[in-house]
Amino acid sequence: MELSRLLDELTLAADKVGIAVRMEAFDPHLSDARNPRGGLCTVLGRRIILVDANASLPDRIATVAAALARVDLESVFLPPIVRATIGAHARGARPLAAAPGEPVRLPARPARGGKAPKLLPLARTKWRGA
Repeated sequence: MELSRLLDELTLAADKVGIAVRMEAFDPHLSDARNPRGGLCTVLGRRIILVDANASLPDRIATVAAALARVDLESVFLPPIVRATIGAHARGARPLAAAPGEPVRLPARPARGGKAPKLLPLARTKWRGA
């Protein structure tokens, strides 16, 4: 698949889950070739993926794929190459911060004796990723 087509498919996948993708030219002092900026954010209650329009095509694909890796896409049909691209970028993705009213996992204090810390119980609803 062509890279431009892959970016279009990723943008379409974001649109299917209600996330707008905006390509904006970032200030060159905030972004450079070694450290591109952008990703998933919430503005006035709407989720948006911001992408540096001046970034290379592979960097723009990586930005959108990494942002989509933080979103639940199980109920959306995606072509295998799109799902594989998102999966490849999921390794470094942080979980999305909980929206108001959603439960949050908080690590408990470290256990004594070098054991792994426990997680506190969840509030109200079941965590999506568990």
